[in-house]
Amino acid sequence: MEEQVIYHPDFFVVSEGGEKPYLIAFRCKECGKTWFPILPYCPNCWSNEFDKRELRKGKLYTYTIMYTPQKGIKPPLAFGFVDFPEEGVRVGAQIEMDADVEKIKEHIKIGMEMEVRAGVIREDASGKDTISYKFIPVG
Repeated sequence: MEEQVIYHPDFFVVSEGGEKPYLIAFRCKECGKTWFPILPYCPNCWSNEFDKRELRKGKLYTYTIMYTPQKGIKPPLAFGFVDFPEEGVRVGAQIEMDADVEKIKEHIKIGMEMEVRAGVIREDASGKDTISYKFIPVG
């Protein structure tokens, strides 16, 4: 197996102890607004003081099927935006579905619960797998 590369370890945490992966959002200490990913300052109040917040499960806001993604990404794939209501953020990523397009359309529903998962999102130019966050339907 080729060497793997973790994409954005600054806001995507994959534990080696078996804990499920999660994303890190950043809540402004001044105004309480949460952002993902990290920004140099809060666009709402200009503070640069943040607390980290874990994002694990959310609700599917919308999705699309990509038939012609970028080089290194195997088509077709589902890409969706997931809302994390407690933190007030929406995050986009691939949806992990090992199925054909019709099964993807049949099984993915707007509003369904999704969970953060680690997975291969692409192969880089040197042939290494790039690991990043994806979403997977819960249940």
